[in-house]
Amino acid sequence: MKTLDLHIIDIVHNSIRAGASVINIDIIDNDTENIFSVKITDNGCGMDKETLEAINESFYSSRKERKIGMGIALLKYHSELAEGEFRLTSELGKGTQIYGSFRKNHIDMQPLGDLSGTFANFICQYQDVEFKISYARNDEIFEISSSDVKEVFENINLNNFKIIQSLKTLIYSNITDEEE
Repeated sequence: MKTLDLHIIDIVHNSIRAGASVINIDIIDNDTENIFSVKITDNGCGMDKETLEAINESFYSSRKERKIGMGIALLKYHSELAEGEFRLTSELGKGTQIYGSFRKNHIDMQPLGDLSGTFANFICQYQDVEFKISYARNDEIFEISSSDVKEVFENINLNNFKIIQSLKTLIYSNITDEEE
């Protein structure tokens, strides 16, 4: 995975496959502390101790069509490569939390990718999942949730190109200093 948005997509898809109905994505992007961190928490089926240990020690996959899972291992690798931290916790029947941090000015810090498009697509395409997204950039916090978006577009199918693009623009303008 070449960008951080691809790691987030992979982890969120794991959460959805685990039956999560609520997925929290918390990002800290702090120039002063030189840190970028991602924490994804879900209320999916969780993992038992043996599965959690297998994931932390190898390229584990619970999927039957593949014997090797690289997503979590790659996030751990890229976090540690950029002098960050990686943590994976889970409780069977309660959910999972994955945390990865990165030193922002490290040469091996991956590009962010299209975070605003990723978040907009999650909210609009997985309408049966409640996404709660928090992006803390320096001293400002932007928060958006599926509930917020559904309230604005009541009774309209969100999986619509114009809605996705509008939401992407809204998110982008709130998590960057640049104009799109």
